[in-house]
Amino acid sequence: MPKKKTPPVKRKKFNGAGKKPKAKIKKQIKAFENSITKLLTAAKVKFGVIEHKVVYTAHDAAQTTKKKLAEIAKVVLVKADKSFVLIVLPAGKYVDFSGIKKALHAKKVSMATEKDITKYLKTKVGLLHPFGHLYKLQTLLDKSMAKAKKIVASAGSYTHSIEISPKDFEKLVKPIKGAFAKAKK
Repeated sequence: MPKKKTPPVKRKKFNGAGKKPKAKIKKQIKAFENSITKLLTAAKVKFGVIEHKVVYTAHDAAQTTKKKLAEIAKVVLVKADKSFVLIVLPAGKYVDFSGIKKALHAKKVSMATEKDITKYLKTKVGLLHPFGHLYKLQTLLDKSMAKAKKIVASAGSYTHSIEISPKDFEKLVKPIKGAFAKAKK
């Protein structure tokens, strides 16, 4: 069977701080305007919108966008005692529950269910973005993501991702940084 060709990735850069994008790019950004792009534009943060084929996981996003797993953010909803928090970690790693327990002084930490995502966050599985404050949740950022050149994460869409510098992400979200990921075995 011949190998299926994947459509090319379309990268759209937008500098929310300063220069106005050219009319064509501005029109494309406008076509994909959502609460995240509005937030980034209002905060005058540099970001890029990456349009790609439909992806459901961070691994799929890495493969499609040809980015390193260390730059692709996997966003996980975790239940810590009786509240929820978002964990942002590299796509190639697992969640380290002991690190989360320590940072939040929690007694019990577990993965949230798909039902929790749809019920409390009013979104579908695979559409979690890393901007926890938009969900009114605390965000925890793994220290290895903070060291990456760029963070590429879901834009709340199966076909669009956001590319942002870790420095701008931290300034905007004010996450708790720590060791919240462990290597896959």
